[in-house]
Amino acid sequence: MASVPARNHTTIVYPLTAIVAIGLGFMPTDIAILLAGILIALLGIPHGSLDLHLMSTRAQRLRELAIYIVCIALVLGIWLVQPTLMLALFLINSAWHFGDCDIRSTTRIKPLLALVYGTSILIVLIDLHDPSVGRILQTLLGYSVDTSMVAQYGLIRLVAAALVIGVPLVGSDTQPARSVIHSMLILAVSLLAPSLIAFAWYFVVVHSWSSMNALRYHIDDAHPWSWRRLIIAASPLTLLTFVGIGIGYVMFPSLNILAMLFIALSALTVPHTRLFHRVYASDS
Repeated sequence: MASVPARNHTTIVYPLTAIVAIGLGFMPTDIAILLAGILIALLGIPHGSLDLHLMSTRAQRLRELAIYIVCIALVLGIWLVQPTLMLALFLINSAWHFGDCDIRSTTRIKPLLALVYGTSILIVLIDLHDPSVGRILQTLLGYSVDTSMVAQYGLIRLVAAALVIGVPLVGSDTQPARSVIHSMLILAVSLLAPSLIAFAWYFVVVHSWSSMNALRYHIDDAHPWSWRRLIIAASPLTLLTFVGIGIGYVMFPSLNILAMLFIALSALTVPHTRLFHRVYASDS
């Protein structure tokens, strides 16, 4: 596979959307949650719907589709019988995936750096003292979670913030100034916006939008795809995912739409992470 060209990760979008995200934080909580769900649905899910287009042959696509179906069925099954375990696995997998995509390092400890960075990102983005986070956890797990029991939580988030700044500078980061600005924007949104808005901003803009923008060149570097072509290509699997979410909402009415979105993301993330590791590994 061709490498994902770093030049296509534009920087102007990050500060502009960070300002918007911080502004959204002043809106009523219910509206903020609704907006977070809409943003995740419109950009978060479609960015994973392009995975099959990374395969060059029909046989590869069919094989990858089969892996997707098996992984999704397995994840949904674990959610039904062991939601606490699946939530832990989802967070670990998400941490690894975020770090694997964001960290540009050629060192042998790249996997460790990716996991540490991704975990730190989740810790700074998700404030366990935010009531909306507690509601989401209760909906997903089926029982109330006392997040106030986490010892030295403020210190943990402070250490995580330092790692968000420091880890990207380890290894072969050729643009340290841009990396620091990028990290500071993440910390600013995490500090000034509610957790769901902060997570939605990172996931939608920093992760999903950047990945989709890079994939325009990765799929065909000589003739980069237009955004229109990219959206059309992502539409079939995106719509299929929405149908699945709708069916899940009907079958499990105790779950709200946002919780269903997170479950859908967890089901898609496992095979998506596997494929994107191969894509970004070629850039290391």
